[in-house]
Amino acid sequence: MERIRLDQYLASQHRHYSRTQIKNLIDEGFVVVDGVRRKPSYLLHGGENIEMIRRAPDIPTPKQGAFHEAEAEEISLDILYEDDELMVINKAAGMVVHPAPGHYTGTLVSAVLHHLGIAGVTGDMRPGIVHRLDKGTTGVMVVTKNEISQRHLCNQFKNRKVGKFYQAIVFGSFKQKSGTINKAIGRDTIHRRKFSSKTRFARDAVTHYEVARQFNGLALVTVRLETGRTHQIRVHLSENHHPVAGDTVYGAKSFHSSIKDETVLAVLEEVQRPLLHAWRLSFLHPESGKKMTFEAPLPEDFRSVLGLLK
Repeated sequence: MERIRLDQYLASQHRHYSRTQIKNLIDEGFVVVDGVRRKPSYLLHGGENIEMIRRAPDIPTPKQGAFHEAEAEEISLDILYEDDELMVINKAAGMVVHPAPGHYTGTLVSAVLHHLGIAGVTGDMRPGIVHRLDKGTTGVMVVTKNEISQRHLCNQFKNRKVGKFYQAIVFGSFKQKSGTINKAIGRDTIHRRKFSSKTRFARDAVTHYEVARQFNGLALVTVRLETGRTHQIRVHLSENHHPVAGDTVYGAKSFHSSIKDETVLAVLEEVQRPLLHAWRLSFLHPESGKKMTFEAPLPEDFRSVLGLLK
């Protein structure tokens, strides 16, 4: 990894803050690298643990217009489990987790606020959100109901104590039935919607996969994430020449010509999202300490494609 200044790296990851605000955060001690305060000019070499203290009383206000108030909306939720500390949800395809430019309504945050009887929030717009799934990804998510539980779950995710398993339909034939992809990724320096291993801002990312079933030109794979980078599964599998079916951002369309069954190809052409499903999630309950495991059934579009394969 090419070495990059600390302030430049944070500015690339937190685009709702200006470079000046990032510099002020570092100078005032709200950012630590491996537990140590550093200067804005400190050169990163990759693999450091960088923490930004977001709740400090004097933290600068983000650039105007970067944040939007999140309001409660009556949106149906598929709740797999709920108690006083947390709720486990089977997220639907097409639902954005928290408000962002272009997606201020219809989010999971708005649905959770309504379910909990909270009118709305301002600030970082992530009440109870300890992890997230891409807009097109379906499956299990855990949402906490109070700050203590949120901190507990955040620490589990940060320390890689959470079991995260996915299922995906991908293109290509695998020579090995299982394997590990260990390749650092980060935001692509040219295509800002994409993530890639070919970037100066790469962070470590480890993906374990196992081929459950192999078909003619497609495969059903089970994936276990060791890390949790944005688009990690999609990037790793695509760069390994096995893009997720329906993932037009990472090259799935270019593999359609490899599918000889016209019925299957016709269905694939109509798929509106990457066929990636967060199948199983395991974590320790923040109050009882008991290990809990939840699974979400495959969604209809995923099952429709799978049912056609031989």
